[in-house]
Amino acid sequence: MHSAIAGLATVFASFVSGVIVANILGVEDAGLVAFAVWIALVVAPVIDGGTALCAGRFPADLRGQRDDAAAHALPGMLARRLFLYNVLAGATLVLLHAWGMDGPDARSGLPGALTANIPDSLLVIVAALTSLQSLAMFGTAHLRGSQNFRTLAALTFVSMATQIACVYAGARLHGVSGAVAGYAAGQALLALTTLGLLWRPGRTSPALARDVGRYRRFSWAANVCNTFVWSRIEILFLQVFWSYSEVGWFSVALALSALASQGPLLLTGAFLPMFAQKHGQADRAGLQSAFSSGTRVLAMLAFPACFGMAAVVPVLVGLLYRPEFEPAVPAAIIISAAAAFTITTVIGTHLVNALARSDFIFASSLAGAILSGAAGFLLIPGSGLVGAAVSRAVVQLAMIGLGLWFITRRLKFSYPFSSLFRILFAALVAAAIAFAIVTISRTLAGLLVAILLSALVYVICLRLFGAAHADDISLLRRLSASLPRCLGRALDALLSFVHPRSHRPLTFTPMR
Repeated sequence: MHSAIAGLATVFASFVSGVIVANILGVEDAGLVAFAVWIALVVAPVIDGGTALCAGRFPADLRGQRDDAAAHALPGMLARRLFLYNVLAGATLVLLHAWGMDGPDARSGLPGALTANIPDSLLVIVAALTSLQSLAMFGTAHLRGSQNFRTLAALTFVSMATQIACVYAGARLHGVSGAVAGYAAGQALLALTTLGLLWRPGRTSPALARDVGRYRRFSWAANVCNTFVWSRIEILFLQVFWSYSEVGWFSVALALSALASQGPLLLTGAFLPMFAQKHGQADRAGLQSAFSSGTRVLAMLAFPACFGMAAVVPVLVGLLYRPEFEPAVPAAIIISAAAAFTITTVIGTHLVNALARSDFIFASSLAGAILSGAAGFLLIPGSGLVGAAVSRAVVQLAMIGLGLWFITRRLKFSYPFSSLFRILFAALVAAAIAFAIVTISRTLAGLLVAILLSALVYVICLRLFGAAHADDISLLRRLSASLPRCLGRALDALLSFVHPRSHRPLTFTPMR
């Protein structure tokens, strides 16, 4: 639950910041801000060198093996390596500037595409944001890997408030540069968490260092390739072949999709360290049970959220943004619908990472990068915004198919297809109800009615279709026991309706 709070704070900060920028700066400047932030999100994993994934996986695995000394020492070693990478990246940037790479003749190829029409003063802020982003990513992964979720929730919540306030003040006072600086301020606190690890003492064994090094190299290469698949590479194609207006519209479509899709993902942050710990304990049955149940629970949340968002997007854009953002609607519908399927595979991704199969992640990411580049060149130059949305959906669905094949055929884990189809049908019925209502009434009142009625229909369909599994209800009941008493009782009553045979007396014993 604390991991979910941390994720919610991150999603809320990103979404609200985007709405603020769009309404204060307009389409063109909002597109420039989105492009600048995207550069930081793309380059940060390159600087990271795979250290964050190691910090999220290995400490939990080592604790599962009862090697607490190594679990304590490893994050410090990785943090020092990350700091060195940031220093090298900064030195490279200074050298490029000294050699005149910031001149008009130098801005060609991929570096030129990334920096075209961006003022030099803004590039300095983007460089700072990139470094802080890489450090904050590591800090978040370290706290997750150490299973220190309470601290992560507190730090992320403060970072959320800081980012929203600074983005608003920066956009008002200094336009694009101020808004990007606000995003950087939001990363500072978690970045300080990483810097605090630089002085952590301790050594690791040569065998562990080799395992970590191999996993880190494959993870880094996979992250670089994933830039083309998951990190909004369509923004680069839109900026090159179209304009910042298309980037602004596409960023709105992505933000609305994230608002729906990231909510269910809030419960997945604890799965990687948990899987890694079970792997360290050689608990194959526990891995299978947690994987199946986690996938089904995630689908029960993701399918209605994403298809529901696709249904109400035409009204939501009009309520949240200026009228000139209306062209974002078709792209938002496509991306939100595709995200429903993408999210359900996140538990599988955590499983593959926990089993240290970063070699497959790299190979699949490389294939996805090639496919993404081909789709971008084929679809975006001629079709613009809609082409970018279709390109993103096609590539990600192809990657899902590849991941399903690896998990079921090579790793020999069973996938809960039957339950997922039942959940999908229930979500589609509910989304159809929501779409019909907002088509009739394109107002705030119509939107609220659509959300409430579609939620009711979805719950009823879950029961009628027998979509819920007893193990998933048990998992959700455990979560209900960690909620405040009134919310816990409400969730428990809802679960009893969805799956009556799983009913049990209400208890609120704290989870250990």
